[in-house]
Amino acid sequence: MSERGSIDRDRIVAAARAILETRGIDSLSMRALAVALDSKPMTIYHYVSGKPELLTLVLTQVAEEIDWTPPTGAPRHRMVEVVMDMFARLSDIPWIVPILSQGIAVGTPALILADRFLSAALEDGCDEQTALSLWRSASWIAQTELIFRASVARRASDETSWHQRLNADDLDDMPVVQSLLPRWGQHSADYDLRAAITWLIDGAPRANSPTTPSAD
Repeated sequence: MSERGSIDRDRIVAAARAILETRGIDSLSMRALAVALDSKPMTIYHYVSGKPELLTLVLTQVAEEIDWTPPTGAPRHRMVEVVMDMFARLSDIPWIVPILSQGIAVGTPALILADRFLSAALEDGCDEQTALSLWRSASWIAQTELIFRASVARRASDETSWHQRLNADDLDDMPVVQSLLPRWGQHSADYDLRAAITWLIDGAPRANSPTTPSAD
């Protein structure tokens, strides 16, 4: 086994990233990392406190390499563009999405996306709670779509979708689903992420929005 002095944080992060890129988050552990570095788990703990910190270091490194596109235009347009830019960039590095979905690590440079989105939301009249709720919802929709598309890409060529395996005769107590079933696949294929994010953002309350008259 190598001595502690032969490794450093940079080598640890590089080895962790290699594991994540090739084998995924479930394969990353201090023991697996020690094997990759020909070291011992306790040696690695001298440089990082645990898996959450390690994931943050990897995500920070990756985020620093991304040239995020600064959004322009009206506030609501900028909010949509921030989410779509995130979606486009993460589409090229799909191994990151399962890490983000766990909610235990985020690369600090990537917070520029949150900052730009929240700034536009506040400028558009959202309060802090609404702005943060919008960012959380919009970013999760985008990440979920990435996970879905990745699962479809991994699907065997002869594997059918769930809606293709259903028998419409078994859905008599679900008339709307029953009627949509023959067109479900096409509607799914036509899903428009940009439109969905736009609807979400446009529907959020603003300080200058007209209030609903009281029933009294």
